[in-house]
This record gives sequence, structure tokens and C-alpha cells, in this order.
Amino acid sequence: MKTYFKNYFSGIFSNVKKGELIYWWILRALMLYALVDTVKNGKDYSGSNPPAQIIANLVGMFAYEIIRFFPEKSVFRYFSPRFQNVTALGFFLGSFGGAYMNLYYSLPMFDKILHATGTAEGVYIGYEYVCAMQLKLKKTCPHQIASLCALGFGFILANAWELFEFTYDQFFGGDAQHWNLQNAINEAGGKIENVFQMFPISDPDVFISRFALMDTMGDIVLNFIGGMIMYIVLRVFPYRHRGKNDINALIEAENRKLS
Repeated sequence: MKTYFKNYFSGIFSNVKKGELIYWWILRALMLYALVDTVKNGKDYSGSNPPAQIIANLVGMFAYEIIRFFPEKSVFRYFSPRFQNVTALGFFLGSFGGAYMNLYYSLPMFDKILHATGTAEGVYIGYEYVCAMQLKLKKTCPHQIASLCALGFGFILANAWELFEFTYDQFFGGDAQHWNLQNAINEAGGKIENVFQMFPISDPDVFISRFALMDTMGDIVLNFIGGMIMYIVLRVFPYRHRGKNDINALIEAENRKLS
């Protein structure tokens, strides 16, 4: 067991840059502070992110370390540790920024910004997943196809989240899609002007009558924008299909050795 954990940690430190570890632990420390402060002081932070969700997001920030416990043949073991630079930030912005700092209702369009960056993150993870499958199966793939698959993967995750919100509201009495304006006002500290921060609308009557629809459609529009931006970035800079990190070249070299 001692040898196992020694190999486990040596594997992490040999693959992860020191700057990345410092960056990860700064975000994790801030999340721990938010969790302790929330529990200790009994703060609710608009009811949008209870301690259980903070804990779940904090666990997600250890994704790379967790997948090191997966079987060696698992596709997730082929993920680059770089993916956690992006995912850790996403978890941090959602829990620490959105709930603990109450940016959902104090920073205009913060929720929509998270949807855009979240889908971009999904496309990024999709690219990592395609690359991991290539390495596992030892199959080459043009980066254009890899990035297109990543785009579809990101949109699947974005749609899955909208389905989760609908299911949560429909069957468990939630208000994730803000179908109840009064609930949103209560979460925003009882001030409707704080709710107006979420959407760029000037007509109060239109705002009230279309609030739930605007929330869902606003999410979908920003999901599309964020996903397309990341897709374009990966088409221009397919970082795992070029230079010394070209996995196609690595796979071809390994296949030649085996033949």
C-alpha cells in the first residue's frame, strides 16, 4: 500500500507543473474557506448554493487526482492534467463567486457568463476525451474531426444541464429555471432590482411575463456562443495535435515499434 501511494503521488508530481499545483491549491483553499465560513456562521447566501453543493464542487476540483485511482486501462487515465486548469476554475466560479460572493445577483449577467464559459469548458473536456480515446485505442485522428466531436460533446453537456434544471423543478419542487419570479426575488434579497441584474431588459412588464422563458433561452444562447468560441479556438490551436505534443505522431511512432 505504501508503494502504491508513493507511485501515485510521484505520478502526479512528475506530470503536473509546480505552477499548476500552486494554482489548484489556491482555488481549493478559497473554496474550503467559503465552506467553513458558510457552515460556521450559518449563512445562506441567497439560498443558491448550500454547503452540499460547495462540497461537491470542491471534490470536482480534485478530478485529476481522483482519476489516478482509476484502472490503468481506463480512458480517463489518458487525460492530460492540463484539463484541471480549466475545470477547477469553473467549479470555483460557480460556488465561490456565484454563491459565496453572491455574484449571481450583484454582477450583471454573471449566471449567463457562467453558462458561456461552462459550455466552452465542456467543449474543452470533449477535446481531451477524444484525445484520451485516441491514446487508449492507438488510433490517429485529424484535429478537425477531434474538435468537431468536442463541440458535440460540449453541447450534450449543456443540454444535459438544462434537462437537469427542468427535472429538478418539475419533480422536486425546485426553481432552477426561475419559473417563480417571487422565489427569484427572495433569493435576491427581496429586491426585484437585483433580479434585473440577471437580464438586460428595460420594460418591467415584459420582464415579469417572460422571466422563466428568458432564463432558459438566455442559457441556451450563451451556451451556443461559449461552445462555438471554444470550437474555433481548438480549430486554430489544436494543442494536442501539433508540435511535440502531437498525439498522432506519438501513436504512429508507437504503432511502428509494434509492427
